[in-house]
Amino acid sequence: MQVYKQGPSKVRRGTQFLWVNIADLACKCPKIRVKQTYLILGKDIRQPDQPGLTADNRSIVIDWKDEWARRMRRYQRKQRKGKCKN
Repeated sequence: MQVYKQGPSKVRRGTQFLWVNIADLACKCPKIRVKQTYLILGKDIRQPDQPGLTADNRSIVIDWKDEWARRMRRYQRKQRKGKCKN
């Protein structure tokens, strides 16, 4: 897992759990597959009994495209330098 973030989140590189509420599993969205790479956008919801990420009905999960890596690193550098608008 590559982590691009803003804020105090403790998510680190490597394998992470993705928690999904049982009610959100009823949607007709494509299934998330193991060993696939995704870009996950959402809110950081910390649950002490659920380590990892939590996806809800407002989260966005899309297939990762390798050509995004350079652009994401550029945004990450801008964020570190304080050039991104919050």
